[in-house]
Amino acid sequence: MAQHQSVASMNVTLRRRNAFGGDVQTTNLDLVLAVVLAFGLPAGCAWLFGVTGGALAGLVLYYVVGCIGVVRWRKGTLDYQRPQRWPWLLFCAGLVLVAVITATNAGGYPNYGAPPLGLALTALIWAPLNGALEQLSWQYVLDAWRNRWPRGRLRWFGTAIGVVLILALVALIHLLFWTLFMPVKSGDAAAWTTPVLNSLLTAVYVLLYYQSRSMWPTFVIHTLVDLQLVLLANYSILPHL
Repeated sequence: MAQHQSVASMNVTLRRRNAFGGDVQTTNLDLVLAVVLAFGLPAGCAWLFGVTGGALAGLVLYYVVGCIGVVRWRKGTLDYQRPQRWPWLLFCAGLVLVAVITATNAGGYPNYGAPPLGLALTALIWAPLNGALEQLSWQYVLDAWRNRWPRGRLRWFGTAIGVVLILALVALIHLLFWTLFMPVKSGDAAAWTTPVLNSLLTAVYVLLYYQSRSMWPTFVIHTLVDLQLVLLANYSILPHL
């Protein structure tokens, strides 16, 4: 009997690891972890920045623990498999949104005067690294609640809580952590557009992930957003690590 249960458990684990992460059935533990990530991860990263005087420890906590460790443990995948299809219409809408964000940000950042090497390393390493990893934690806090109940009113309730949590995580990680060392725009009359555009961008990330059943399309859009920030501000992350 025990051996049969062990084999069944192994089969469930294998199915979970081979599944698309957006479909993985979650448990009450995931509900708790999602809340901890949404509110505790930004605070923890900011606290580490204050303690160490640099961003490196917070980045390790964010990327290694929050974006890779918890997600790989609970979903069994980071979803960087071949897309089942490339949602071109939505992807092009994402490219248009990146262009709008870039146009809105142009001239809004101070010139950080990064040396060529620092600028190149930030653009070629940090931008794609962040573009590959950051949304993994964002998507997890949504799916943790969205997938807890398979159908009915509880499904809608879980999805609503997940939407609140992903928006909270996106907002807090930027307000509490990224603004400590990343470029910040000077105040202007169009400042109200920033949260609107960021919310639309988050929705594009999520929909690209669900429609393609892969993180690759989201990675491309997210990396482009990071690149425009680095290039417009002439910014290097190296002095802030």
